[in-house]
Amino acid sequence: MTFLRRLFRRPNPDTATFSPTGVLDGARWLVCDTTTCAHLTRRHTPVPTGWQCTKCDTVKGDQ
Repeated sequence: MTFLRRLFRRPNPDTATFSPTGVLDGARWLVCDTTTCAHLTRRHTPVPTGWQCTKCDTVKGDQ
């Protein structure tokens, strides 16, 4: 029985690859205060007035 399991098992999926998106642009993961984002932690990118949410585009003050 173990021989059959070994014979017919699925191959392992590829390992996850590292993506530098969000690391190189200076983004931070902050709690979004809008109901659009359901008050979850979302990625915010720096703008001159603070941090802008990448999902709902609202801007938080300096964090």
